Amino acid sequence: EIASILLNQVLQIKTHLKVEELLHTTQQIEIDLGRTRNVRWEARVIDIDILFFGDQIINKPDIEIPHPRLHLRRFTLVPLAEIASDFEHPVLKRTMLELLEICPDNLEVEKLHHPT
Repeated sequence: EIASILLNQVLQIKTHLKVEELLHTTQQIEIDLGRTRNVRWEARVIDIDILFFGDQIINKPDIEIPHPRLHLRRFTLVPLAEIASDFEHPVLKRTMLELLEICPDNLEVEKLHHPT
């Protein structure tokens, strides 16, 4: 079913922004690309999540870092383990590779090779 095919990407960036500024920036990018926020987990054009912010642990009404469900999702852990396999989750105290190995999600994740 075509509706269940999603493209996911994980980026590692360096920024001078504070986490609140980065959140605002990512939300503005979503709006600029046509994202509307009506129903949780509805189909959307784009969804930008901040998975980590260094080793910080942030629990605020508008943002929770590390992302509270990233360790349960292969579509997040597969690319994370590819670019930062030894990065340790600051709460769970396991590396991305370790989290991938114990992830309960059985969703098939396939790497897309796009010709340059």
